[in-house]
Amino acid sequence: MLTHSSPSATPKSVGVDESRRPPLAKRLSARWWRRSDARSTAVLLSTSGALPLPALALMSPEFLVAGAMPYLLAVWTWTLISFTTTITMGRLSDRSFAILGFFGMIGIAVAAYIVEDPATARAIVTLLSAIPAIAAMASSPRIVFAFTFVAVTLATVVSLADATSFAAATVACAVGVVVIAIPVFMVAALRQSLERALVRAARLAEIDPLTGLFNRRGLYARTEDVLMSAAERGIRIGCAVVDVDHFKSINDRRGHACGDAVLVETVAIIDASIPSDAVVARLGGEEFVIIAPTGSAEAWNDVVETIRKEVESAENVTISAGAVTALVEIDVRGSGLSAASILDNLSATADTMLYRAKAGGRNQIVCDVAAAVRLGVRPRL
Repeated sequence: MLTHSSPSATPKSVGVDESRRPPLAKRLSARWWRRSDARSTAVLLSTSGALPLPALALMSPEFLVAGAMPYLLAVWTWTLISFTTTITMGRLSDRSFAILGFFGMIGIAVAAYIVEDPATARAIVTLLSAIPAIAAMASSPRIVFAFTFVAVTLATVVSLADATSFAAATVACAVGVVVIAIPVFMVAALRQSLERALVRAARLAEIDPLTGLFNRRGLYARTEDVLMSAAERGIRIGCAVVDVDHFKSINDRRGHACGDAVLVETVAIIDASIPSDAVVARLGGEEFVIIAPTGSAEAWNDVVETIRKEVESAENVTISAGAVTALVEIDVRGSGLSAASILDNLSATADTMLYRAKAGGRNQIVCDVAAAVRLGVRPRL
């Protein structure tokens, strides 16, 4: 029943409910992470810590060796450039990071050399480990190795310049190497572990847990490769939809565990009967899709018929299947269909053939030949 408010009722505010808006700091943080990454943020944090250096030197002139203020200002200027560049770009490219990082390490070494107090100089030298460690977060192994080598070299040079004996120089150099190498190793190891975990998670997201086949997502991710293979070889693409006959009655009469076993056994037969470059996926329930390059419509029909015969002879069940083939043309002008759309069209045709097989008495395949499909791809530069 509809209800109407009286004219005297207070109108509801149509503005934004401020109580539901996230805090300003959270909004700014979200905005920053949309345009930046962890590596660039680490650069920003590390450079911001060096910005007050000139003020410290002015307040405590004994902080620097005599005549070193111009060198400190040069280091500070480069730090300011690095800071503003990172703020402006947000997400640093590998090239930008390499340039800023290399001269940043030079600046750290210079700052350590011009500081009067040896303890402060040693503390500044340890900052050389920051840039290779930051590089290990996202840069290529070549950049990480180069930065680590430069940092170790600079730390060694500064340590040798300040050492008062051979023993002191040896200890200082060894400590410098360890202080630089350990953070780089830890960050690189954590990054590698994370990347492996992400790869495993991505693969699990594409796999049907019961049969080990690809799910719909995994099938779509590999369709373009299959289509490209068929097009480049000048042969047809084959698509088949396979369905286990009377599967619901198998579950009802013999239990779901038995039904699952039937599916797993059917998948094993399909895997043994298809070409090595075929892709098989479980779309749900007892229905499977197979796509593969094939030499002809007859050859593809023979593959699907072989699967049907093998299932019938090996199991106490039968399957029905709809099959279709089509030539694949490559369109680099942008007017072709996407791989997903082509798969949708082919599987829809194969599904229609499947229904005909079911209507014709099951335990059979019905085949069709479709018109050529045009795969739209971007030209390779």
